[in-house]
Amino acid sequence: MRSRLLALALIFSASAASAQDPAHSSSAGDTTSTDPTRRVFQLGLPADHMLGDWGGLRQTLENAGITANLGLVTDLAGNPSGGRSKGVTAPTSVGLSLLADLDQIAGISGGSLFMSTSERWGRSLSADYVGNVFSAQQIYGFQTWRLIDLSYQQQLFDDRLELRLGRFAATDDFMFSAYSCGLVSNAFCGNPFGILIDAPGISAYTGAWGALAKVKPTPRSYIMGAVYNGDPDVRADEHHGLDFSMHGPAFAMAEVGYQINGQPGDSQFLGNYKLGAWYDGNRLTEFQSGDPVHGSWGFYGIFDQVIVPFGAPGSNRGLGVFGSLTLAPSPNKQPLSAFFTAGISARGFFDSRPRDAISLGFAYGRFSDDLRQAQREGQLPGPIGGQGREGVLEATYRIDVRNGAMFVQPDIQYIMHPGGTDAVKNAVVVGAQLGINF
Repeated sequence: MRSRLLALALIFSASAASAQDPAHSSSAGDTTSTDPTRRVFQLGLPADHMLGDWGGLRQTLENAGITANLGLVTDLAGNPSGGRSKGVTAPTSVGLSLLADLDQIAGISGGSLFMSTSERWGRSLSADYVGNVFSAQQIYGFQTWRLIDLSYQQQLFDDRLELRLGRFAATDDFMFSAYSCGLVSNAFCGNPFGILIDAPGISAYTGAWGALAKVKPTPRSYIMGAVYNGDPDVRADEHHGLDFSMHGPAFAMAEVGYQINGQPGDSQFLGNYKLGAWYDGNRLTEFQSGDPVHGSWGFYGIFDQVIVPFGAPGSNRGLGVFGSLTLAPSPNKQPLSAFFTAGISARGFFDSRPRDAISLGFAYGRFSDDLRQAQREGQLPGPIGGQGREGVLEATYRIDVRNGAMFVQPDIQYIMHPGGTDAVKNAVVVGAQLGINF
């Protein structure tokens, strides 16, 4: 089961063309300028709140050093053509996050505590009707209430060093491009899908014990590494994110990144380029022999680049491209050998709609030859002929409402070779994503 974003359907709308790091852009939400632990899984709609100041409660909390966010996202989608059968589902998520500024509260300069939780419900269109692997609705996964994040972060040396300790998800920090969140399919949003198939130890939209360090040798570059408790059992729905055991094994990631432009006085052609790798200590099954094997690894690259800025500097309007490649080099035990994404996104394309965004993306995954052969020979369950490849083409338009307090996002996807086989007809999925920043 793929789990993704709690609420952030379109960080890109606020930060893709911003002259800042998209992962820490103050325009990605009205709290991010004071939120060093902002998560991908937080509803990051820019500017206004639908319920204003919550009758004074938000301001009271902020005066006490606590920033609160409450958001809802629902993914209504149906497949009028193709798939295993026709149907409609609308998985929904409500999420609450709290950031405590320890400098304001306790005089700990650069320190903060972050907590986020959610309640999710609804069914998956992909699992119930289409039969594809790269699920069409990014909001589906962990359909229950759960604690997602509970962590301490410390900034040191003028924010050149960042340390984090506690329970948080690996995909909150690694393999992320703000552009990916302009799309609805789990193939893109908010991290490339491939690693979630190949690495059972990775955590996404659920916290795992972890320790992270991020160093910025220059204002344009960083080096980041983290180690997590890679035990998949702690994520089970019945634990609600409260299984604090540390049975292991370890899951580790490392990433280096470089930003083109994005500094004061630079041009509007912002670009982010990242390379990373992971190691998973979990036990996998060798496809041909069925024997248990320990340890697996892989690597990836991901980028986004503004190619046509719109409007004046600081307007955050522009046309950008993005892409990623994830490779798993052990086809004898890793199901998805290669996964690729590419796309183009535009924010503020129309002068009269400066916050709207249009995105087009293509994702493609190739399954392991060894897996396919084992399925053909009946050694592993799978479709007749085995799993070969699956792709998705998506087009979407995000309509901003009330200065970011809400968005409505019509969406259409064309899913090719659902489930990695030609036995299921290609499917058309149409729907709309709705988000509200309360």
